[in-house]
Parts: sequence; C-alpha cells; structure tokens
Amino acid sequence: MTPTALSPAFLTALLEAERALGRLAEVVEEPVRRRRLWADAARREACAAARLDGVAVDATEFLVATVNTDLVPTAGRGAAQSVRALWQGALFTQGVITAPAAYDQNTARPAPAAGAVADAWRAVAELEASLADPGSLDRLGLDDEDGDSDDGEVPPRAEAPQPWTLRWVEALWRCLQAEVSGRDPGRLVLSPEREDDAATLLQRLDVAGQQPGMLGAVGTLADLLRPAPDLRIPTWAVPAARLMGALAVARTCRAPHVWLPMSVALQTERTAAGIAARGRDEAWRLWLTDAVAETARRERRRALALDQTAEGWRRRVGSKRRNSRLPDVLDFLFEEPAFTVRRVQKRLGSTFRGAQLLVDELLEAGIVREATNRALDRVFVATDLMP
Repeated sequence: MTPTALSPAFLTALLEAERALGRLAEVVEEPVRRRRLWADAARREACAAARLDGVAVDATEFLVATVNTDLVPTAGRGAAQSVRALWQGALFTQGVITAPAAYDQNTARPAPAAGAVADAWRAVAELEASLADPGSLDRLGLDDEDGDSDDGEVPPRAEAPQPWTLRWVEALWRCLQAEVSGRDPGRLVLSPEREDDAATLLQRLDVAGQQPGMLGAVGTLADLLRPAPDLRIPTWAVPAARLMGALAVARTCRAPHVWLPMSVALQTERTAAGIAARGRDEAWRLWLTDAVAETARRERRRALALDQTAEGWRRRVGSKRRNSRLPDVLDFLFEEPAFTVRRVQKRLGSTFRGAQLLVDELLEAGIVREATNRALDRVFVATDLMP
C-alpha cells in the first residue's frame, strides 16, 4: 500500500495512533515507571497470548509458576507452564533476560550456502553477541537457586543476538520452547525448514518497516498478528510473532521506551479482529491502527495506575522505623508479584526471620495473600498486580 492509496479514515486513525503513542512515550520516559509498566505488561501479554491459543489461564497459578512450576497444583501445571513460557519470551523481547543458551556443538552448524536463509545468516555473521547480564535473572527469580547444575556437558554459550535477526528469532523460539518441550533447551535449534520460514518472515517485515513511522508499524503488525484462519506465517512461529508484535511499533516509530502488549488487544477484541482480517487489506490495517491507539492509551492509564498503587501501598504500611527494609520489598513487588519468604531473604540479604516479619507486615496490610496453602515453600502474591 502506497501513501497515495490511504483513505481519509486510515489517515485519521494513523494520526490518532501517533498522538496516543507520543503521550505514552512521554509518560514512560521515567525509568522507574517504565520498569514497573514493562514488568506488568509482560505478565498481561503472556496471559492474553495463552488465551488466544485456547489455554485456560488461572492468573494465580501463573504467578505461582513464575516462582516454581512444581508449586502449582498438578491439574493446572500444564497451563501455568505454557503461560510462564510466554512470559519468559516477553521478558526476552524486552531485553530483561536472555534465552537459554545453545551448546556450542549445535550453534556451530554451517550456515546455508544459498537462498534467503544464507542471506540472513551472512547479514548477522559479523555480529558479536554480548554476555548476558547475570543480575537480570537474579532480579526476576529465574536463577538456579538449587546450586550448580553442571553435569559435565559442554557449557552453553550465553548470547545476546541483535533484535530482528535470524539468530534473535531462533533465541526467542528457544526461550518459548524451553519450558514446555521437555528437551534440553541448550540443544533446541530451528530445523532448516523453520529457518527458511523465519528468514522469509524477517524479509517481509523489513519491507513493511520501510514505510515511515506508524504506517510502517501497522504494516509490520499486519503480517505478525493476523488471527487464524488468516495466518500468513507458519503455525509454529505464531507465539513468537505475537511477542515480536509488542516490539514492532517501538522499532518502526523510533520509540525505544514503548512496549505494547498487542495480544491483549487481540484477545479482548477477538471477534472484531477476525472479521477485519478477513476483509480488505485496509480494513485489517485500520483495525490494527485503532488497536495501537487504544493499547497506547491503556498502557498510559496503567502506568499512572501503578504509580497510585505504589503510593497506596506506602500509605497502608504507614511510617516505619528508619532502617526498615519494607520499602525495598514494595519496590520489587512490581517485578516479582509472586515470591517466597526465602526469596525476600535473598533479595534483601537479611535473615529468614527478618524476611518473615516483613512478609507478615504485607499480609497484615492486605497487600499480599498466601496463594499455595502449603506448610513449606509458601508463595505470596500481590493482590493489586494480578494479570
């Protein structure tokens, strides 16, 4: 679609989406607010994407699964594991965590000699992957608290591939598969056929993203987010494509502080999205443009609501002694709304008894509730942050 073919209705929608995006970008310029919103958005995106795939999401069980899937009741463990995988994929796209690293013997496979995949591999062959930030996993409780897991295998290689490259898509796919495949995540690699699919998709996205600003963003989303049965991408890539959609607007509109959970819009307006996707191409793009505007407005409201939540928590716990660590606990709840006493102890470097007293204060203030009904390994969740 060329700019001269745009209808007045589409142009109006594009301008409104640009306006809403600008207001959101202004609000999330502040780092603390942005960190809170992105963590919250990743959880909501994971739940919405799972529901789009027909998963019966229980928000409490999902939050418990972010601590440890073994603590989820057996009946709901599979669903919670699926949502957790999507959540970790969302965190990967946000740059908060890295995907499970591939073993050297797998990643050293020769690049294809010809074709679209060869072009994609050559384009990224000179990129140097930076080491993963070890602190990011610890901040979210995704580190291995059971100690050294070295089993004598060749150590996996920590990678941080450049976004929107073939290696990045493979890393995102590996991140999604790690929780649910039952296989060693270090040995998960895309088959040659899936590499071809991914390379073709990236080429299409590059073409769509060449359009200026919001027009390019909507063109990119049009390829990534088409609902079934109008999918234009392979079924295996659908979960990854939805998470890529959350970054598409930021990429094309040069708004690095924006991460839009577009699956929430798709899930909320599922019927309308399906009708639009089966209509004329402009009808689908017009629906997406309106969805971008509404998502940006919703995220702005959510960012401000999280500010109010933080202020409300501070009022509920009241004035504490000067050396109290409770404010620190309140701050990390936005990133970890589900936690154990042991996790609080580790985060604060305190005694177990001291961490337990802090959790008791949160329970007394009604900020958290116990979610597992267990004598040991009890998990507490922040009631105001349920996705």
